[in-house]
Amino acid sequence: MVAEEPIVVREFDADRDCPGVEAVERVCEIGSSGSGKLALLTDLLGDPICRVRHSPAFLMLVAETSAGAAREIVGVIRGCVKTVTCGKRTPRNGKAPVALYTKVAYVLGLRVSPSHR
Repeated sequence: MVAEEPIVVREFDADRDCPGVEAVERVCEIGSSGSGKLALLTDLLGDPICRVRHSPAFLMLVAETSAGAAREIVGVIRGCVKTVTCGKRTPRNGKAPVALYTKVAYVLGLRVSPSHR
């Protein structure tokens, strides 16, 4: 039986995590085989948070092995929180209905290295 190495989940740090995130993206890409099947190819253009940058409240987390100096990013999740309408409420005073708002979390991208699935 092989001992599993601990995994640490933390917030993305642009100064140190870009190469590791891009490596995870590369190993998770699915190319077109010419058979007409769905292909998942991402080009981050050196900006791992490009898909969430313009969201009002975004977050990107990385999962990395915690084995000393040889740490490796093995997963990435990108998400955001947006405020959306969820109906209307009619005030008791008979005035016009008022929109109701709530916050909704979206997962905008999830990648896990095949070696850690």
